[in-house]
Amino acid sequence: MGANVQVDVAVIGAGTAGMNAFSTLRKAGVRAVIIDQGPLGTTCARVGCMPSKAVLQAGKRWDMLRSLLPAGHRDRALDLLPAGSTTPQLLWEQALTTRDQLVEGNIRQLNDLAGDALLSGQARFTGPQTLLLEGGATVEAKAFVLATGSEATRPQALHDALGDKLITTDELFYLDALPRSLAVVGLGPIGLEMGLALSRLGSQVVGSNRSRRIGLMEDPEVNSAALDYFGRQFPMAFEVPVTAQRRSDGRVDFQAGAVQAQVDWVLAATGRVPRTQALALEQAGAHFDDKGRLRWDAVTQQVLGVPMFLAGDVSSDRPLMHEAAVGGVIAAQRALQHLGLEKGQPVRRRSAPLSIVFSDPDLAVVGKRFNSLPPDAVVATTRGSGNGRSKIMQAPHHVLRLYADASSRKLLGASIFCAGGEHLAHQLAWAVQRGETSESLRDLPYYHPTVEEMIDNALKELRKAFKKIG
Repeated sequence: MGANVQVDVAVIGAGTAGMNAFSTLRKAGVRAVIIDQGPLGTTCARVGCMPSKAVLQAGKRWDMLRSLLPAGHRDRALDLLPAGSTTPQLLWEQALTTRDQLVEGNIRQLNDLAGDALLSGQARFTGPQTLLLEGGATVEAKAFVLATGSEATRPQALHDALGDKLITTDELFYLDALPRSLAVVGLGPIGLEMGLALSRLGSQVVGSNRSRRIGLMEDPEVNSAALDYFGRQFPMAFEVPVTAQRRSDGRVDFQAGAVQAQVDWVLAATGRVPRTQALALEQAGAHFDDKGRLRWDAVTQQVLGVPMFLAGDVSSDRPLMHEAAVGGVIAAQRALQHLGLEKGQPVRRRSAPLSIVFSDPDLAVVGKRFNSLPPDAVVATTRGSGNGRSKIMQAPHHVLRLYADASSRKLLGASIFCAGGEHLAHQLAWAVQRGETSESLRDLPYYHPTVEEMIDNALKELRKAFKKIG
């Protein structure tokens, strides 16, 4: 395309949300471009869900091998294995190779989708309908889909003290060598997953979190079970200040309450913020609240008063890949509606909330979170101690909590701490989205012995609770 482009819709950001938005626009037959500042490849593929799961799998393999050695010899696994055996470093390298292959495939997919409609460079608004790209090219559009994603935060005090020894997953997954030691600040989904993965790969890991909620789990009983279990995986400190000082030898003295260690790196897993600063959104007429957050409508995904529609992590609403894919479609459909080009097609609906921490045992939340339940919600609990498969797995720590509406008896949501919890979470998310009740679910098959039978046990507890209510 030329240096000055006129289109119906410009999509800014070529990640999961942007690609799905652009594909939807193209299918509708409108003129569209997709703009990305690089590096290409979705956040999920480069530094998010895919490399993290590859490293978790690597950690699982090494931890399994160590667990088969006699007690007292597990820390000497490298010395005991025959020459030519795998090592944690080799497993780390294999995980990163897998990541690179996924990124390459993702970039090919983007190029095949967009062709010469893919424009490279940082975009900046110069008016309500105009963008200026690096190099001087301009784009004029009648509507915009903003899908620029998010970026990891770095606590300022730690950044000032540690410099390049403070990393995020943006840098972690580009380290050639497996970290020998690491302190994790923030034990939400990312911090918990990476702390566990590296610990299971044999790295020395310590962690800290500003609250006692691990993996962002709100349900107190599920959180308690997870805290007890994961607290034995590596040292963790909660609700205490963190101090870290760079040493002359390049290592870091780290302390969080009683947890002290000398480490090679400090991983900041303290959240992500929308990547919007370089866009000059105020030039487009966008407005911000008193905390500097973009003002937008969560239903229409439209930035208030501007023909701009948010998609993916840039909205900070359900920052997950599957949500970004759906959000991209919705944003494109809303843009088409704004232009009067949508031909009576219903706008795609958001799916039931579903969040999974692949911590093995998994932590998962489906539907309404515990702190958002109505006061009269009915809660049922079942534990691994009452489940045959969990007994075989020696996993009495498994716990499943189901939430249901007291009047309609529809399933509202669930919180899960269980090996293979990702599968329970999907089943329950489908049930929530379909409006299933404890009665409609009772006749479904539950094979024996499986952890899925925990759902059946929890449904029985719900029915008992409903009988008491009357």
